[in-house]
Amino acid sequence: MIPQKRKNYFIEKRFQAKYMMLTVLILLVYSLFFVAVIFAPSILKLYLDYPVSVKVDAAQTLLLLDAKIWPWIGAVIALFGIISIFISHMVAGPLFHLKKSLSKVTEGDLNEVIRLRKWDDLKDVAEHVNELTGELRGFVTVLKNDYDLLSGYIADLEYKIENRMLSEEAGKEIICKIQESRKNIEIALKKFNIQF
Repeated sequence: MIPQKRKNYFIEKRFQAKYMMLTVLILLVYSLFFVAVIFAPSILKLYLDYPVSVKVDAAQTLLLLDAKIWPWIGAVIALFGIISIFISHMVAGPLFHLKKSLSKVTEGDLNEVIRLRKWDDLKDVAEHVNELTGELRGFVTVLKNDYDLLSGYIADLEYKIENRMLSEEAGKEIICKIQESRKNIEIALKKFNIQF
């Protein structure tokens, strides 16, 4: 299988925007704490009883830090906000495919198989969904086969009744066949905890 390349990295907008905003918020809080630690000594020197020369040095330090630190902090926050889109895409992309595949299964396409790229997250979830789809496919196959058998038995029974060909032995034979199909359906339904 050739790995698919995704061109749109902002695929699950709400999910990815939420984590991008969370990343930016965490970085802002961290940055404010970091800046407070760096600026606090100089600010304290300005407001406490220190000689004017110390206050001038503190003011110059604050101006220097202000000019150098804020642009870098802004750049780092923007960079990590963008990186969070790519990181969250490793989850958002598979979520998108899972939703799309589950919609197809809901619409009745039991041949749907979820294929994720080798570096995507949620592969275990995709495998479980594929396993579930396989189980449903088997369940539907059993029901379809027994439906076909029951339809044949009913047609045979109707034919024999119309042509007055139904002996007690023939009736019991058809009933046995119907009961066998019913048992197959019961086994399939029990697997899904369906009560009768």
